[in-house]
Amino acid sequence: MLKKTLFVLLSALILSGVCFAQEDPAKKQMEETTPTAAPQQPAEEQMQETTPAAAPQQPALVLEEIHMCTAVEDRQPSDVGTVFPDDLDKLYCFTKISGAEDPTFVYHVWYFGNNEIARVKLPVNAKSWRTWSSKKLYMLLGNGHVEIVSESGALLGKTEFEIKTAEKAEAVEKTEATGITEEAKEVEKTEKTVVPEKPLEAPKQQ
Repeated sequence: MLKKTLFVLLSALILSGVCFAQEDPAKKQMEETTPTAAPQQPAEEQMQETTPAAAPQQPALVLEEIHMCTAVEDRQPSDVGTVFPDDLDKLYCFTKISGAEDPTFVYHVWYFGNNEIARVKLPVNAKSWRTWSSKKLYMLLGNGHVEIVSESGALLGKTEFEIKTAEKAEAVEKTEATGITEEAKEVEKTEKTVVPEKPLEAPKQQ
């Protein structure tokens, strides 16, 4: 009787193990059809991948010199001034620019009055570079200026000039050289030529 009972229990245990070892077909099918989720990346790493790299900033150009002149000789401005005669053939704008790490360019933008009359594109190929432009202003009278503009459109600086008749421009040039105006010279001449009045003589006693 005892042996029979043990045999029944052992048989029951063996059958239970076989049932536990069998896979559930529905569960197996679900595991095969469910896609595997992609591993999550850290938020910081995702941001670095999607953010485009910023373009390197170009160093700022510096306008070291700007002069209006009547000529450029040996890469130097000649006859520098601010007032020029109307019979001048050409007027030059001379500039010296520094700070360029790579080849770039600038514009010399000429204005007469409030009107833009020329826009000259000039290369800048070294850290320290001299360049100039010229314009014919024959028989024009009035004020003008030249603006120096970078490739990105930044205003680097400007200079002003004035065109007068040849006689007035020559007078201004002499005044700038001596520091004495023509009016002051005329006053000085007048003072030198004035004859002083004679003092009144006392009446003679008889």
